[in-house]
Formats: sequence, C-alpha cells, structure tokens
Amino acid sequence: MTSNNNINDDIDNEIPVIPVIDFSNFEINPIQCSNEIKHACEFVGFFYLKNHGISDNFINEMFTIVIYFFIETSRQEKLKYIMNDDYFGYVDLKQEVLDPPHQKVGDYKECFNFGKFQNGNPIAQELPNYLKEKSTFIESFEKACHELCMKILQSFAISLNIKDDWFSNRHRYEMKSGDNFRILHYPPITIEDGNNIRAGSHTDYGSLTLLFQKDIGGLEIQHPFTKKWLQASVIPNTILINIGDLMEFWTMGLFKSTKHRVVFNNENMNLHRYSIAYFCHAERDVDLDPIPSDFIKAKEDELRRRITAGEHLRFRQENTYKQTY
Repeated sequence: MTSNNNINDDIDNEIPVIPVIDFSNFEINPIQCSNEIKHACEFVGFFYLKNHGISDNFINEMFTIVIYFFIETSRQEKLKYIMNDDYFGYVDLKQEVLDPPHQKVGDYKECFNFGKFQNGNPIAQELPNYLKEKSTFIESFEKACHELCMKILQSFAISLNIKDDWFSNRHRYEMKSGDNFRILHYPPITIEDGNNIRAGSHTDYGSLTLLFQKDIGGLEIQHPFTKKWLQASVIPNTILINIGDLMEFWTMGLFKSTKHRVVFNNENMNLHRYSIAYFCHAERDVDLDPIPSDFIKAKEDELRRRITAGEHLRFRQENTYKQTY
C-alpha cells in the first residue's frame, strides 16, 4: 500500500494539463466544442466543464444534504443500510479497496450509493429516514446529472462522426444499468494513521463520471502518457469529468480511462472532505464492441473478447469488495 511518505512522488504541479471547457459553446458551435472535448479525452481523460447547466444553488443544496447525513447520522444507523447485493447503500470506512494489488486495507472514506429512482422512491434499495425525506430532491439531482451525461455523450458521438444518439441510446435512464449516484465523506486523519489513503489508484468502471468537489482537494490523476501524477484542483463553478473503462473499450483506447486517486497531505489531512459523483454506465446487456467510427481502426486480431457492460461492471465490483466480504 502506498504510504504517506511517498504518495507525492512523481507529482507534477506545474503543467495545467486538465482543460476547462465552456459547455455553453455546445449550443452555439457543437462541432468545435465536441472536438475540444475529444482532444481532452484522447490526451488526458479528464476535463473541467463550466456553464454546464446545473446551477450552483442546486449543487450547494445537495452538498448540504450530504454533509448533514454523514455528520448527524450515527454509524449504527448507517450500518442498517449497508451496501446490498446490487452495490447500493452505505459503504463503511475501509470497506472499499480500489487498488487491490497495492492495498492491504480499504480506503479511508465512507459513501452512500444510490441507484435509480421512480416518482421519488428508490427502485433497488431502502434509505435511512433523513435521505428518505430528501428523496424527491435527490432524484431530481440524479436525473439532472444523467441529462448532462446524455449531452456529453452526444458530444462524444459528434466528435467521432457517428450518429448523435449512438451513445445516449445505450444509456437510457429507464433501463437497467450500473448507474450509481454516490455521496462521499473523507474524515480527518491523524499523523499516526498516515499510512491510510483516501481512495486508491483506480480507473472508473463506467462510461463517464461527473465529480462535484467542494472546498477541499486531494484528487490526483496519472497522466496517461507521462505517468506523472497531477493535482486535479477544485475549480469553482465547474464539474470535473472523466472517461471510464467502457468508453476506452468502445474507442479501442482512443479515449483514455485515466487512473486517479485521492490522497492525504499536510494541508487537508485534518479536514473533512466531501464530494458527489455520478457514475454513468451503459445498459447492462450492451456489447462493448468497437464503435462504427473512422477514428477507430480495429484489426480483427485486436478486437477484445465480446463482453457486456454488465459483465465488466460485475467483474470490477467483485474485485473491489472481495477483501471485505
């Protein structure tokens, strides 16, 4: 497991490689905006999105719910809603192991995973009383995230010269998928516990991820070409977007599912860190064959074994949690 003494080795703080893209331009010049996004997906796998359509007030209210839940709800109460067989529910401290080859204990964070909602009610799980009271709001926020993902997926399709709805037709909200709306809390840690890590090095399992950060940083990405670790700072009024495994499969590696981690440093180890993530997944039975794009030059012997989005998700989940069951 990576220790606090060497976690910052090979970090490059000087080169601002994660671009900030103004998504309001997508309505004005969709081709140009889509090409900017494509460039970020090819060479970094991450980009910040501003003017994305989800209001600051909406985001701040969601963070208020997140903070209240984690601070005011007892651990005993949270454990009544421990993650179920569909991986929805509460994830306890050190329950999740995102970097199994290098971690002896799980990540020092707690989370709550939401599945999809219908008419204010969760489809695949029970909620603690406080979250149940807020379920209508949580549903509206989750669906706003999904709607934004559909626009980003459309931009991917435009940039790759395939049908505009090629990706969005494989990510319908009403269909079964691995979509996961997650709220996270990284508690303070003492120097004595310095060998703990907040979130181990990993790639995301799905198609793309929306990450909402608030105040406290700590996220680092590993540049896909230089392999240097780069800080993904908190930039107000933006959402951090990253490519997941499914998009890398579909594009035969053109789009990069970039490794990332959350680390402690002297500035943030004594502080609570909160974040919100929306993991957008393809429908479970969708095949991960190369997309029909001229940008993707797949030779017959380079084609991956046929696998579905659901099969890939299950494989990654089982590896992440097998040490804690």
